[in-house]
Amino acid sequence: MDFNTIRMILIVVLVLYFIVIVTRRTKESMRWVVLGEAFGEKGEQLARDHDRLDQAGLRVRMERGVKTSFVFRRFSKDLDDRVALYVLKEDLAQAEEVLRHK
Repeated sequence: MDFNTIRMILIVVLVLYFIVIVTRRTKESMRWVVLGEAFGEKGEQLARDHDRLDQAGLRVRMERGVKTSFVFRRFSKDLDDRVALYVLKEDLAQAEEVLRHK
């Protein structure tokens, strides 16, 4: 095998590997639904809701802040207190029921 053939095989393998990784991550992220997103005090309420849902045995995920690069960090100071609450699609109805009965 010459150098160009080996190089083409490696490129094809890397492209296929990239496609597999992107597909798996997309499939996983489509399982989650945003239950709420808020800033400041309302964000802290969402954090308490996260604890309540977690104690109820539901799979929930919480994000704090917005990930930005160092170039844009000075423009995103107001976004540091962001809280987003995610729940699995199949648990959405049960999560809303738990939050309704505080």
